[in-house]
Amino acid sequence: MFNKVILIGRLGQNAEAKTAQNNKEYVVLNIATQESWKNDKGDYETRTEWHRVFAWRNLSKFAKTLQKGQLVTLEGILRYREGDEVKGTTFKHRIAEVHATSLKRLSKVEAADDPTDGADDE
Repeated sequence: MFNKVILIGRLGQNAEAKTAQNNKEYVVLNIATQESWKNDKGDYETRTEWHRVFAWRNLSKFAKTLQKGQLVTLEGILRYREGDEVKGTTFKHRIAEVHATSLKRLSKVEAADDPTDGADDE
C-alpha cells in the first residue's frame, strides 16, 4: 500500500507556528495549486485548490521561514480526521490534511529569509 502526495504551489500566507498538546512545535502552511484547461468554447479556465499542510519536528524549523507568495515543493502523506463543528453548526465531516515529509523552497530567497533547505525529515 502507498500514500504519497507531491505538491508544487505558492503559500497563501506566512507560515503559522503552533504548539501541540504534547508541547511539540509544528507549522501550518496553506498552499495553493492551480490548473488550467480549455473549455468547449476554446477559452481558458483555471481552478485554484487550497491545501492545508503540516510540518513537524525538524521540518518545522525550515517551514517557519516561509513567507506568503513563495513557491515551494513538498512531499508528504494524506491524512483524514473527523470534524463535527463548523462555525457553531454541528455535523459530521472529514477533513483532508497533508503531513509533509520533505519541503523545499523554489522561489528566490529574500535576504531576511533563512537560506537553509528543508531536507527530508524522516
